[in-house]
Amino acid sequence: MPKRSSVLAAATFAYFAAVMQRSSLGVASLAAASRFHVSASALAGLAVFQLAVYAVMQIPVGILLDRFGAKVLLQVGAVGMFCGQLLVANAGDINAAYLGRAMVGLGDAFTFISLLRLVVAWSPSRVAGRTQQNLAALGQLGQVASAIPFAIALANFGWTTAFEIASSVVLIGLILVSLLVRNQSGTDSSPLRAMSIRHSMSLLVENIRFSGTRMSFWIHFTLQSSGSVFALLWGVPFLVAGEGQSRQFASALLTMQMVLSLVWGVCLGWIAEHKPQWRARVVLTIAMSIIAIWIVFACLPVQAPGWLLVLLVVIISMGGSGSMLAMDFSRGFIPSERLGSANGFINVGGFLATFTMMWLAGLILDGVQRSTGSASAFTFGGFRLALAVQILVVGFGLVMYLIERARTRRTHPV
Repeated sequence: MPKRSSVLAAATFAYFAAVMQRSSLGVASLAAASRFHVSASALAGLAVFQLAVYAVMQIPVGILLDRFGAKVLLQVGAVGMFCGQLLVANAGDINAAYLGRAMVGLGDAFTFISLLRLVVAWSPSRVAGRTQQNLAALGQLGQVASAIPFAIALANFGWTTAFEIASSVVLIGLILVSLLVRNQSGTDSSPLRAMSIRHSMSLLVENIRFSGTRMSFWIHFTLQSSGSVFALLWGVPFLVAGEGQSRQFASALLTMQMVLSLVWGVCLGWIAEHKPQWRARVVLTIAMSIIAIWIVFACLPVQAPGWLLVLLVVIISMGGSGSMLAMDFSRGFIPSERLGSANGFINVGGFLATFTMMWLAGLILDGVQRSTGSASAFTFGGFRLALAVQILVVGFGLVMYLIERARTRRTHPV
């Protein structure tokens, strides 16, 4: 029988590989604009299409997870991402790149909630919340792999070779999953059983009707999105073209974002395990901090000093780890037989907010370029307006979270 550590390590590496594929476009965004000769909104569309496929697939994948288990889904996801990145690597026009990134989004959609299912299946309930936080944070280090080795490969070997190297990491994950992952521990008292699609859908409807599931959705929507917008698309153009920083500084901040996310994940994992009554206040504090820092940047008349950019990254890095509290709440509310579809629905939240903000930012950048006659869409003034859209989207999510939290508190302590 495989050991718990080897099962979770293999699944975490698969998630690490998925995050690397997901975030590679953010590092290569300026290169993509040059390679495909596209506007800011078209470039945003490339990332939005990928994340839209990811988000749309979350509920179907959750249903499939409840029916078939995590191992098969991790394998299918790896194959999809590998093929997608190879297509991107050899894309000669934006349409081929759209198809490739869609395949990356499709494969990515199978990965994260499969990791969560394995954590629940292989971990005692008392440590499952901390384990989720820690493994999710470790997997997010895939963004460091994009920010440093992938960026180096892109600068030195070019587009095609860099994306082919990135795709090879997925193959390693596929091999590890195939050899080491098993859906359940020998002590799991709730064995996987085949469900009809009708029964799976009824469980999904039951999940969505519950205010606690909706509360968790809005936690993920509110906290995960700002850091993802920064890491997956607009961070490098914002720092380099908008704020006048070097590419090395931009890579350093992206790396810092992920390292801090790991640190915050450990801290929040401790809270989830030892002080669960603090979780709701933590969500509120992080959300208000994200809104406040983007208000500061929206009001700045000149480019930000380096220390303020560092503070921005410190704050938004809390959001990714904080969004995992949504899964910690759902694990406490929802029976294991319908946890896959519940977490699939919840995971839509952050990515719905992310691609909404990416798309709106791209439209605003192009609009500012047209109105000012600038030679480039990537300017300080454009980014100041474009990224301010996060204030509205995150603020909306915070209001909805507070509404659903009030409803959930009538029946559950949160």
